[in-house]
Amino acid sequence: MKKIININLSGRVIPIEDSAYEKLQAYIESLRRYFSNEESREEIINDIESRIAELLHEKIRKGTSAATDADVDEIIASMGTIEDFEAAEKENIASSATSSSTSGQSQQQQYTYSEKKSKGRLYRDSNDKFIGGVCSGIANYLNLDTSIVRILFAIITFGGFGLGILAYIILWIVLPPKDLEGSYRKRLYRNPDNRIIGGVAGGLAAYFGRNANTIRLIFAAPILLSIIIRIINRMSWDNDFDLAFNIGFGSLTGVFVLTYIILWIVLPEANSDYEKMEMRGEKVDVNRIRQNVKEGMSNMKERIKEWGEEVKTSAENIGAKGKEMAGEFRENTRRRSSGIGHAIGVIFKAFFLFIAGTIAFSLFVALMALLFSGAAWWPVNNFLWTSKWQQVFAWGTLIFFLAVPLIGFIVWVIRRIIRTKSRSNYLGWTFAGLWLIGWVCAILFASSISKDFRYRKQDATEISVSQPANGKMIVAVSEPVLENTDNLWWMDDECRGWSLSSDTLRLSTIHFDEPTKSKDNLYHVIIKRYGYGKTADDAMGRARNIQYTVTSKDSILDLGSGYAISRDKKFRFQQVHIEIQVPVGKKIRFDETVKEKLSSVIFKIRKTYRKNRGMDIEINDDDDRFRFSTGVDYTMGADGRLTGPEGVVIPKNDNDYRYEQNNDSIDLKNEIERREKELKELKEKQNKQQPVPATGIKKIKSMNKKEDVAAGPTSFSLIQYF
Repeated sequence: MKKIININLSGRVIPIEDSAYEKLQAYIESLRRYFSNEESREEIINDIESRIAELLHEKIRKGTSAATDADVDEIIASMGTIEDFEAAEKENIASSATSSSTSGQSQQQQYTYSEKKSKGRLYRDSNDKFIGGVCSGIANYLNLDTSIVRILFAIITFGGFGLGILAYIILWIVLPPKDLEGSYRKRLYRNPDNRIIGGVAGGLAAYFGRNANTIRLIFAAPILLSIIIRIINRMSWDNDFDLAFNIGFGSLTGVFVLTYIILWIVLPEANSDYEKMEMRGEKVDVNRIRQNVKEGMSNMKERIKEWGEEVKTSAENIGAKGKEMAGEFRENTRRRSSGIGHAIGVIFKAFFLFIAGTIAFSLFVALMALLFSGAAWWPVNNFLWTSKWQQVFAWGTLIFFLAVPLIGFIVWVIRRIIRTKSRSNYLGWTFAGLWLIGWVCAILFASSISKDFRYRKQDATEISVSQPANGKMIVAVSEPVLENTDNLWWMDDECRGWSLSSDTLRLSTIHFDEPTKSKDNLYHVIIKRYGYGKTADDAMGRARNIQYTVTSKDSILDLGSGYAISRDKKFRFQQVHIEIQVPVGKKIRFDETVKEKLSSVIFKIRKTYRKNRGMDIEINDDDDRFRFSTGVDYTMGADGRLTGPEGVVIPKNDNDYRYEQNNDSIDLKNEIERREKELKELKEKQNKQQPVPATGIKKIKSMNKKEDVAAGPTSFSLIQYF
C-alpha cells in the first residue's frame, strides 16, 4: 500500500501518493532547468504549477482519493515533456523561413488539431457523471463541452414531451460504463473582451468559431422584425394589431430574449487566461503558458501579483466547495458505490429533476405567454387601472414578484443539470433584491386595489311598466346574446356573456333578487345598480354610470342582454340587480331566453391551428343570480312568497327549496329523535333494576299507554310505536 501525503501546490491542498509526488517534483525541476535562461522563468513556473494544481484538483473532485502515478503521467503528457519541447523547437527552426507570415495561425491550428483523436466506441463516462454519465460520454466522444450536451438533452426532454428522458434511459442501459480520460475540450464562457451587454454572444462566437455580430443579429432579429412590422402595420391601418401581435409578441421573441438572459446568468465569465484559452479551444500546455507570459512582460510583475492573490482566494473557495461537493456526491461518483441503494438514489434524482424540469418548462411557457403576449390585453387594460402608478405596481408585481422566482427556479434547474457553481453569492443576492422589489410592488398594488373597494353604493331606479291585462307578467330577453366581437384576436368566437370594445365593456351577469309582494295591485320593477370606489361619491358615480335598458310592452318585460361599463369609470365588479314586485294573486313567468342569454360568462382561448388546443374559463354563478325554473307560472301569495305548481315555494336566499307539505315531516323527524332518546334512557334504567332475560327482551309500558310491546332494539320499538 502506497503512502499518501498532502502537498500545497499553488495554494491548493492536494492528496498525492509518495511515488507520484516524486515524479511530479522531478518534472517541475526539469522545467526549471529548461526555462533557466528565460527572463520570466519564475512566472512561467508559477503558471505551470497553477495549471498542474488545477488538473490534480479536478481529479480529486471527481472522486479519486489521492493523485496516483497514472494521474501524474497523464498530466505530464498533456502539458508536454522537455523532449517534446526540444523536438518542436528544432522543427520550428527548420521551417521558420517558410512559415513566418502565418506563425500565429499555424500555432493555433497546432493546438487545435493535435488534440483530435480517433473516436472509437461510445461509453458512459464514470468519472464525470451527474446521473448516469450518458451526456458526459457523448461529449467526450464528440469532443464537446458536457454542458452543451446536457442542455440539448434538457431541450429535447421538455420540447419532445419526455422523448429526451426516454432516450437517456435507453442509452443508460445500452452503453457500457468506462473511466474515460479527461480530454481537452472547449468550454462555454461569457467573453468579457467582446461584449456589448453581457458577453453571451461573444462567448458563443468564440466557442463555435463564428463572428460575434452574427450571433448578436440572430438574437436581435425577432425583436427588430417585430418593431419594423409593427411600424408598418400602424402606418397602414388603424386599430388592427393582429399581424403585429402574432409576430411582435409571439413566443419566438420571448424565447430568444429569455434564453439570452438565462445564458447571461448561467454561463460564467472567462476572467483568467486559462478560461479564455478554454473558451477559444486552445490547448493549455507549457509552451502556451510560456507564450502568454511573454506577451504580458510589459506589466508582468503587477499582473502576476494580482493574479496570485486571485488564485489564492479562488483556491480557498473552490477547495471548500470541492470538499463539500465531494462529500455530497461521493456515493454517486465512486465506482464502488453500486447496488440497490445507489440505483434507488439515482432513479429518485432522475425523477426529481424530470419533474422539476417539467414544472420549470411549463412555468416558462406560461411566463412567455404572459410577458410577450401581454400587449394583446391592451383593450382590457383600458378598464383596469385607475391611475398610472397602479399599472406600474401591477407590472412590477408581475415581473419582480412572480417572474423573478420563476426565472430563479429555471436557472437553478439548469445550473444543477450543467453542474455549475458560482464563486460568490452575487446571484442569490441579486434574485433576493429583485424579489424584495417585487414584494414592495405587490404590497403597494394590493393597497391601491383595496382602496377602490372601500365603499359600496347602490343606485335604485323604478322603471315604468305596462300592467298585464291577463294578470301574468312574462320576463324575457329579446336582444342577442353577448359574444366576442373579434376585438381580442386571441379569444375564440364561442365566448359568451361579455363583449368588449374600445370604450365599453358589457356583461350579462344580471342578478335577480327574490320577488316581493307589491304594496298595491300593480307590478313594479326596480333596477338596482351597485358600484365600488375609494370614496362614497366615487362608488355612487360608478353605480350611476352603469347603463342597462329594460322595456315593457303589454305583458312582456323585455330585459337587456347585458349592462355596459364605460372606459372612464373602470371595471370594479359593478353589479345590476332586478327586483320585481308582484301583486297578491297574480302570476309571473320567466322565459327560457332569460336563462340562455343572461348566462354565465365564458372565456375561451382561440385554438391553435396545428395542435388544435385551447383553454376554457367559465364563471358560473347561476345558482346565486337566477334560482327560478323557466316556463313555469308562479303566483304571489299573501305571505309574500311565490308558489309554483303543487305548492312549491320559491327558495329564500339560502338557495334551499322548501315545500309546504314537508313541514309536518320535519316536525315528525324531530319527534322521532326525541322519542328514541327517551327509549334509550328507559332501557338503561330498567337494566339497572332487574336482570336481563336470556332472550334479551323485556316488557315495558308502551309510550302510548294502550298496549304493552316487547322492548327490543330501539328501531324495532319505534316501528311498533308509529
